[in-house]
Amino acid sequence: MIFLLFSLGLLPTPTLQSTVKVLDTPDGSSGPDECVLTCTGVGRWDQHGWTDAVTYPGKTLMKIDIEGCGFTSTPVVTATTAAGEDLKITGVICPSIFVGAMKTSSKSVIWGYSVEDATASWMNYNQCNVYWTAIGYNC
Repeated sequence: MIFLLFSLGLLPTPTLQSTVKVLDTPDGSSGPDECVLTCTGVGRWDQHGWTDAVTYPGKTLMKIDIEGCGFTSTPVVTATTAAGEDLKITGVICPSIFVGAMKTSSKSVIWGYSVEDATASWMNYNQCNVYWTAIGYNC
């Protein structure tokens, strides 16, 4: 009986395979499935900082460099905001954002704009970070 249990432990076990499929991208480009990349990070209020948006009066924005992801085309980006961990005030809710992704020849950038009216000084004071995920092609 012990031999049987030991033998069963040596049987190959199936592994789970995760697949990400990109159906469309902002610029309409596509690539092979093996080139799909998921890249994620945090736009920190004390590193990237919020600035008042000129294009959208009453809104604030954060510019986040994602060049390190190595995307070859504009990725699909989702993002949300949350107050930083160092904040001692409770009940702070950072406004939701909408994302504009821009690809230039030299770097990839995410632009996160507040949906509700807010100022850069308010967003920085409340330590609002941007938590983002980008999915796209790297070859």
